[in-house]
Amino acid sequence: MSLVRKTLQNNLSLSSKLFLKEIFFTFKTAATAIGSGAEMFWDKLVGAASRVGIDIPTRRYSLKPPALQECDFTFTPDVLSIPVPIDRLIKTSIVIPVFNQAAFTYRCLKSLLQELNLRESEIIVVNNGSTDETGQVLVQVAHLLCVINNSENRGFVDACNQGAAIARGKYLVFLNNDTTVLRGWLSCLLETIDGSASVGAVGSMFLYPDGSIQEAGAIVWQNGEPDRYGWGGSPHDRRLNFAREVDYCSAASLLVRKDLFDRVGGFDRRFAPAFYEDVDLCFAIRSAGYQVIYQPSSRLIHYEGVTAGRDTTKGIKHLQILNREKFVDKWRAVLEQQHLKKDSASVEDAANRRRDRPRIIVFDVRVPTPDRDAGSGRMLMILKSLSVWSNVVFVPFSRSDRDDYEAVLWKNGIETADAADYRHVLKTKNVVAAIVSRPSIAELFIPRIRRLNNRIPIVFDTVDAHFVRLEREYKVTQRPELVKDAMRYRRIETKLVRDSDVVWCASSEDKRVMEQAVPGKAIEVVPTIHEVHGSTKPFEERNGLLFVGNLAHRPNEDAVHFFMREIYPLLESSLPHLTVCIVGDNVPRDISSYESNEVKIKGYVPDIEPFFEDSRVFVAPLRFGAGIKGKIGEAMGHGLPVVTTSIGAEGFCVESGKDLLIADDPIPFAEAVRQLYSDKTLWQRLAENGRQQIQRYFTPAVVAETIKNSILTATTGEHPPRNQAAQPQ
Repeated sequence: MSLVRKTLQNNLSLSSKLFLKEIFFTFKTAATAIGSGAEMFWDKLVGAASRVGIDIPTRRYSLKPPALQECDFTFTPDVLSIPVPIDRLIKTSIVIPVFNQAAFTYRCLKSLLQELNLRESEIIVVNNGSTDETGQVLVQVAHLLCVINNSENRGFVDACNQGAAIARGKYLVFLNNDTTVLRGWLSCLLETIDGSASVGAVGSMFLYPDGSIQEAGAIVWQNGEPDRYGWGGSPHDRRLNFAREVDYCSAASLLVRKDLFDRVGGFDRRFAPAFYEDVDLCFAIRSAGYQVIYQPSSRLIHYEGVTAGRDTTKGIKHLQILNREKFVDKWRAVLEQQHLKKDSASVEDAANRRRDRPRIIVFDVRVPTPDRDAGSGRMLMILKSLSVWSNVVFVPFSRSDRDDYEAVLWKNGIETADAADYRHVLKTKNVVAAIVSRPSIAELFIPRIRRLNNRIPIVFDTVDAHFVRLEREYKVTQRPELVKDAMRYRRIETKLVRDSDVVWCASSEDKRVMEQAVPGKAIEVVPTIHEVHGSTKPFEERNGLLFVGNLAHRPNEDAVHFFMREIYPLLESSLPHLTVCIVGDNVPRDISSYESNEVKIKGYVPDIEPFFEDSRVFVAPLRFGAGIKGKIGEAMGHGLPVVTTSIGAEGFCVESGKDLLIADDPIPFAEAVRQLYSDKTLWQRLAENGRQQIQRYFTPAVVAETIKNSILTATTGEHPPRNQAAQPQ
């Protein structure tokens, strides 16, 4: 089977592959629809039966608590021995109201203690007069908790306000005791709120014990009725897996800024003892100028209805109906002005409060893998930049079996879709532009986009000028087949430039070449995007040379061979025992053969930061290539001085001797390395100037302006004024 798959991958055109994807996608969609229809019919049948007193067992989820045997309440030694640091700096306070249901409280605390770092988090349990074994559970881990014992059941609202009143954290997290948190539950909430000062609260994805979705963010209709988006769906459904602004998230798992919680008065007591208090809180947070964000990467299992039940006609659950009337009275004007009328056709719109933003569809060959290649890092930063002001849908042509890279997009609020579903994606409302990245993808999708809707402006992202790279490679290697390849790509790329409304090039040199080939076209430079890092290790504490690059990319592979065969031997006498570290995915066998005591072939490493911190000089001896070399920008952003070639320096607006050192031949390159490696004053000057150059031209804020203005050019045909000082030349 793998042989058949490999044969198809190698021999089928992208067009043929897309055709097959569409066929399979159609069958998958039909099967899902059939399954969904059957599921809806079953739910209606169960509901009708229950109304006439017939109980039908369901397999969706179970509310039956675990058997209450004594051993169930015994925490394991590894939990009981968790140390509680004396010098705690509490960032997060988790508030858990409990009333009976000891088995669920035990499960909740067990999962929570495995997830938390108690140096930064505290757990506050408000025991609302429980009469079962809850006390037995809490006393075992009393040294790890702060417990408030009430003599009676004061309800969810008062218990949460009680816990919040003594909380020491910057953030509050309200958590039901009938939950089991999953790995990354808290860290994903914190990353979201730490990432934006405009976020006031963050909620989780709730799962039933069988793995189906209970809530993926929630809707409030104009009549005040809540609706749980994604109910009964799959946690793998991409529509439910990207972070977005929502009407509210359930307080069964809700992180809130403590100062904001105090400012709005906490949970409103008019909704005591429970129901609608979390909806009301989210409305209050939004009225204070903050956003409520659903974060699907934060997940937990919720045994819904364990405490309050689910029947709204009896018990405490009847307050759900009464409190809805109070809620509508309080927020009537907001509901009428900002919320949609209840309509099953409007569910997807209602689930995203940013529904009126412009929508931009981005096509690329694969999901970005930013820890493996610079092009992916650039694409990820472009997507993040677009997501600040638009709804972005990323459409990769192919995916790996791993979804952790796609999850990075979801966590940042970037929706993804199947390439086979491109027609539907392009027909959704508010689509203002399509970005097609790389010649192969542009050649496939530009004609299809034009046929589907020729009013959608198209931005062609060249990534690098392929024909330029191939022409340069031929000059170095003299391989005759490269001439034909270069001519073919020149025809393809110039045609794609003509067929697009706006073109992105990664360097000013690529832009110059494209302008010569297709005069009069709107072409912008969108380089790699880099963060500037703060203080780094001083000169004396660093050692060795560093090369970084994906070795499946021929310019990088050639650069390593060029360095090891022609440059490194010249350094061995002047810098004895000089170490070289080569980092990059897809190491071929002939490069592995350079491994020695001084030369370390690291291959792929998940975290490259320590290498930038520990190395003294970054080398990039590129003899051919095009576009911009992301790892050079990354090194400069870290304050790691660079020695490279004229081709490596393209697009960085740099001056040799001021920002980095440039040498094209082995002897001067080796001399530049020796000089920079030995001269502390030169090293410090290049480290600081390189960092400033990245700050001036290549940070997210700077490049974001170019990206946004170019989209506006594509959609309006006008050229917005721009900051010329921030344009690399």
